[in-house]
Amino acid sequence: AAQATVDMARITAPFGGTITSVEVKPGDQVTAGMVAIGLADLSTQFVDVDVSEIDINRIVVGQPVTFVLDAVQDKTYSGEVTDVSLAGTTSGTGVNFQVTARMADADESVRPGMTAAVNVVVSEIANVLIVPNRAIRAQNGDRVVYVLRDGRPVPVDVVLGASSDTDSQIVDGDIAAGDLIILNPPTMMFGGGMGGPPWAGGGS
Repeated sequence: AAQATVDMARITAPFGGTITSVEVKPGDQVTAGMVAIGLADLSTQFVDVDVSEIDINRIVVGQPVTFVLDAVQDKTYSGEVTDVSLAGTTSGTGVNFQVTARMADADESVRPGMTAAVNVVVSEIANVLIVPNRAIRAQNGDRVVYVLRDGRPVPVDVVLGASSDTDSQIVDGDIAAGDLIILNPPTMMFGGGMGGPPWAGGGS
């Protein structure tokens, strides 16, 4: 009983880690449940990110992830998805689901609480032709890309495949790697009968 009383005067960490904060000082009054010390296992870093309900069904545990930190912009870290929330939360922009990703190659530059941009690789396609989404327009119900040939812009009909937020795969069309294309072609290039552009952003 005497030893148990002595042991109560010591604080034992539940796991090995690094003290990140000390909330109390000698002489401070403390109460039950009060946080005294912050402890973190810095050998493994996790990032929580909110994913829209539109994209959540494309996210599964084990998918590769890349991280770019605001504080360490000259380096890209890698990892994988470790947890996908089964229930969403409503916010001002819609319903979001929390996804947790583990950073596999964190170093001393990565600290808890830092902001990170997270990219989840949901699919990969090798050896394909891609163009920026800004170069793709709708014309008479077809998708076209303006290619610079002999110093003049020529509309080329294309068939699109997979796409991301920035680029799209060209499945078919008279276009090849190395061709000069026009980004954000001005509206005066478009013929009659066309609808609005399939991607955001008008011509300029």
